[in-house]
Amino acid sequence: MKLKQLLTVACMSLALALPFGVQANEGGVALKHAEVDASSHEQINRGLTVFTEVCMGCHSAKYVTYKGLLDYPEIGLTREAVDELRGDRPITSGLITDLSPEDATVSYGKVPPDLSLIVNARRGGANYVYSILTGFEKDPEGKILDGNFNEYFPGHRIAMPDPLGWLDHDEADTAELEAQANDVAAFLTFIGDPHQNERHAIGKYVMIFLILLTIVLYLLKKEVWKDVKH
Repeated sequence: MKLKQLLTVACMSLALALPFGVQANEGGVALKHAEVDASSHEQINRGLTVFTEVCMGCHSAKYVTYKGLLDYPEIGLTREAVDELRGDRPITSGLITDLSPEDATVSYGKVPPDLSLIVNARRGGANYVYSILTGFEKDPEGKILDGNFNEYFPGHRIAMPDPLGWLDHDEADTAELEAQANDVAAFLTFIGDPHQNERHAIGKYVMIFLILLTIVLYLLKKEVWKDVKH
């Protein structure tokens, strides 16, 4: 294989290793693009605030403990802030909603999903979360009698109420609500893969090393086989 071909393969491998955004959800609707920086302390912290004050009314993040919030500098919380956030809950407790499964089933027909890994589990990741939060609309055909219309939810019928008040917001509040949706998406992205930033940073150097190693091995192969007649 020629050096040019080897470099082409190496570069293609690098391109495939880099993350890419999925443009559509399970329903085939093109998703909005979330402005998420999973390395931003400020955005992750704001997202945590919205999550605990709004989302935790119905949803949990059981794989994230209050103690765990202290382990990640990206969140930037002090022990005092975590103690205030958890109230009388044990510090080893996960972020668990006060809504009981029984009450949730009565209100929504089923228990709302845990959001610890929602970004990993849903096609589109952060874009999916952002699109759902900003996708509430009045039912254009008036056919949804039980639930709410959401442009980006598969089938468009979603049991979840409009958590941010997107449906009836004033135009002047659009930027603020979009920011809140982005912040929640950033927080959920982080807790779904808290080591992502470290892995991406290391991954760049690994790919550079592999490309250089490919070149060295090619040159070594040429040197070893240069006197062999074909």
